Amino acid sequence: MIVCKKPCTLYDADLLGGAGLLVLALAAWFVVLAPWQRMWHDYRRLVAARSAAESQLRDQVQDVERFEQGLAQLEEVVASEAAKAPRVDALSRLLQGVTDAALSSQLELLSVSPQPTVASGAYLVSDVRLGGRGSSRDFVRFLDRLARENPHQSLEACSITRSPQSADARCDLTWSLRLYLLPAEAPPAKGAGG
Repeated sequence: MIVCKKPCTLYDADLLGGAGLLVLALAAWFVVLAPWQRMWHDYRRLVAARSAAESQLRDQVQDVERFEQGLAQLEEVVASEAAKAPRVDALSRLLQGVTDAALSSQLELLSVSPQPTVASGAYLVSDVRLGGRGSSRDFVRFLDRLARENPHQSLEACSITRSPQSADARCDLTWSLRLYLLPAEAPPAKGAGG
C-alpha cells in the first residue's frame, strides 16, 4: 500500500522498516553507547581522584619524612640532655659540689641534711637543707655559682637572719635546695645485643 506519492513514494513497509531501524538505534543507544559513556565518565573521574590521592600521598610521605628527621633531632637532643642530667647515684658528688661552692664563696657550713629521695613524675627529687654563716653577698654569690654549675636544682626556701645587736656583719643562713635527679641507669641486660 502506498502511504504518500509526493515528493517521493512511500510504502507502508518502508514506514515499518524505518520504525524498526529507529527502535534498533534507540536500543543500541541505551544498551551499548549510554553505558559505555557512563563508564568512560566514571573512568575519567576515578583517574582524576587517583592522581589527586597520589599527590596527597606524596605530600604526606614528605611530611612524615620531615617529621621523622625532626623527631630524630629531638631524640638526639633529649639523649644529650639526659646524659648531662645528674643521676641518683651521683647524689654524693652533687652534695660535695654544693659544699665546695659554699666554702669557695666564704660561707661557713654548719649543717648539711639531705632528705630522702622521692619520686616525682619521671624524675626523682632530693631536698637538701643547709645551714651556715656568712655575709648576704657571699650567699648570693654562692647561689649564682650553684645556678651556673648545676641547672638541675632550685632554691626552695632560704632565710637570712642577723641579730641587731651583733657587731659581726655575718648572718645566720639556712636554705633548702631541691635537686632534680634521673633514676640510676640500668646495667645492660645479659645476652642483649648481636
